[in-house]
Amino acid sequence: MAGIVSPRNNTSGSVDMKMRKGAPWTLAELKKLGKVPDSVLARRSRRTIKEVVAMREDRRIRLPTPPRRWTAREIKMLGRYFDAEVARRLRRNPDSVRKQRIALGIPVLRPSKGWPWKRAEMKLVGTLPDKEVARRLHRSICAVRHLRWRLGIPNPAPHARPWSRSDERILGTISDQEAARRLNRSAHSIVTRRGRLGIPIFAPRRRRSRPWMAWEIELLGRHADSALARCLKRDRKDVRRAREKRNIAPLRPVPESKPWTRAEEKLVGTMPDKELAARLGRTLDAIYQHRHKLGRPPANPVWKPWTDEEKALLGRFPDAAVAQRTGHPVNSVTTTRIKLGIPIFHGNNIER
Repeated sequence: MAGIVSPRNNTSGSVDMKMRKGAPWTLAELKKLGKVPDSVLARRSRRTIKEVVAMREDRRIRLPTPPRRWTAREIKMLGRYFDAEVARRLRRNPDSVRKQRIALGIPVLRPSKGWPWKRAEMKLVGTLPDKEVARRLHRSICAVRHLRWRLGIPNPAPHARPWSRSDERILGTISDQEAARRLNRSAHSIVTRRGRLGIPIFAPRRRRSRPWMAWEIELLGRHADSALARCLKRDRKDVRRAREKRNIAPLRPVPESKPWTRAEEKLVGTMPDKELAARLGRTLDAIYQHRHKLGRPPANPVWKPWTDEEKALLGRFPDAAVAQRTGHPVNSVTTTRIKLGIPIFHGNNIER
């Protein structure tokens, strides 16, 4: 290769002692282009930074871009160009560009319409299982299933393997997972067959616990059930049953949950569970369980457009305060403010 010499062939000692500006590039130096900063490579090879930059650009080698925050100008480019084009212009990873666009809810520039179906391919759908049709036509299983649903073709499920008497004798004698593994069937088929035959679920026999001694009973309630079970080598449930049978309070009684009022129950399902939990001072799990107990579906917040009066509040107050005043989610407030190029709120621009 022209202009490249090996460091062993470089016999001139004066070049190594002084600046090597204009000296031929070695293979080791060329391999480091783009992998280390230009200033570091220039100092190590005793060259100027301009010489290193010129050689790197001549070979079309780019420096790796460190992670950085998205600016308002960069966000405006999302959706106006293809993700690959935005990544090329901003020198970012195409995957990070796609994730940022999806996170902000920006649609793609030109959505893919998919590979058009031919008549011969459409005739094959429904005659074989979806997995086999996808393998033959080099398509995804979801695409084959979606076309079959759109055409109203039933699922050509393979014929189920018949049950033998020896297989049915195993049901109920072992757990459903173990029966599925032994019979090479799915757990759903095991549960369905066992229910049709009226066979109860497998319940292993409990070992009879040994009688409680007087000195063991005296320890109930003085220590935690888990620690006492570990010390006495008993089951934790047996310790709890023995303590409750003798009306002995636990060491750390679990605080009773706050009862629900009618006003609180009316709010369940009218707003997201997370927002209601913060409003009522309850846990998210408590809101979720009580909503299921009342049989109410989760609240689906309807998107509403931004008005000019609401946009005028952006940047003049914190995003959380704007969300509380306008009723929009905090993420929607932040996204709208960034799209409009409005800087974040600072304490010196608040209106009194």
